[in-house]
Amino acid sequence: AGGVAVSSTGMRLLVSQGRVEEAADALTRPHRVQGLVVHGDHRGRELGYPTANLEATPLATIPADGVYAAWLVVDPDGAASPVWPAAVSVGTNPTFGEVARRVEAFALDAGTDLDLYGREVAVDFLTHLRPMVAFDSLDALVVQMARDVDDARLVCLREG
Repeated sequence: AGGVAVSSTGMRLLVSQGRVEEAADALTRPHRVQGLVVHGDHRGRELGYPTANLEATPLATIPADGVYAAWLVVDPDGAASPVWPAAVSVGTNPTFGEVARRVEAFALDAGTDLDLYGREVAVDFLTHLRPMVAFDSLDALVVQMARDVDDARLVCLREG
């Protein structure tokens, strides 16, 4: 279906560079990162964007730092897995001076009461929206997060 043959080394390179659309073309499906949802710092919830924080995942499978549009699949091995469009942050949260890389997914339109702690989820990466940057203020971060959500929603509607 239009896929291009790529070696596993080539695939890892594409993903490590954040080129998830090219990886998806070669795989004929989105690049997936899967793991248990664990407790984070709860900053996203405090800012109005509660995120599902994936447990530490092998770094070879995590795309380059940045913000992505994706599908968030809950209980991906189940028969009727709920799927939400998502805005996903991959990286170190430079605004807060952190150094550990994280994968944090905000499920669009899922409401603020969605509780995924301890559940298995998968993130199917659709496109890289922007690089990770440090913001001068929380206000600037929240404004950009709203833009990211809008951009992710448009991508998911297009890919829908």
